[in-house]
Amino acid sequence: MKRIAFLLTFFLACMMAQAQSARSVLDATAARMTQSGCIRSQFKATQFRGTTPESEASGTMLVSGRKFHMQTSDIISWFDGKTLWSMMPGSGEVNISEPTDDELVGMNPSTFIHLYKKGYNYSLRTSTLRGKPTYEVRLRAKSKKASFSDILVDVEQSTYNPLCIRARQNGNWVRLSILSFQVNQPASDADFTFPNKDYPDVEVIDLR
Repeated sequence: MKRIAFLLTFFLACMMAQAQSARSVLDATAARMTQSGCIRSQFKATQFRGTTPESEASGTMLVSGRKFHMQTSDIISWFDGKTLWSMMPGSGEVNISEPTDDELVGMNPSTFIHLYKKGYNYSLRTSTLRGKPTYEVRLRAKSKKASFSDILVDVEQSTYNPLCIRARQNGNWVRLSILSFQVNQPASDADFTFPNKDYPDVEVIDLR
């Protein structure tokens, strides 16, 4: 009985140490992103039906804390930290909404800074992605009511730059692959709000 109790205690201690180590990787990654000023990146976003790729888009993103400006061939988005403007080129309209952090996970890699600190258990393993040694942190939701049941964050070991974020919702995955990462880029608040003067004929649809 004492041996079983010892083994259980040892197992729990190992699990707690792994969780702490996984959390420290996420903390270091969050610090890297918040201390790097405005970040410009190239990305590829993939939506899956189960594990089968369903749609894909590549583009560029400018990120400053919670704010971002994203552009692909299919959509242009501006987010000022609260309000999101989304426009499909050629559609003649822009939609306005106020998304939650859960809804932003597949769009903005900095979102997990505000998401991972509550409601998830952590695990950690080392791996390789695109030829770079990485930490792979897996977040599993504690509640079945969480918007995402699983989130995986791949972090480059040498820089703590995020390389890939995957999130699962209702059995389906979305993947955001970050292909380039430039820090301390010039930007102003105007870069993260919809430029009305540049689109005078676009119909504004307020979904808030």
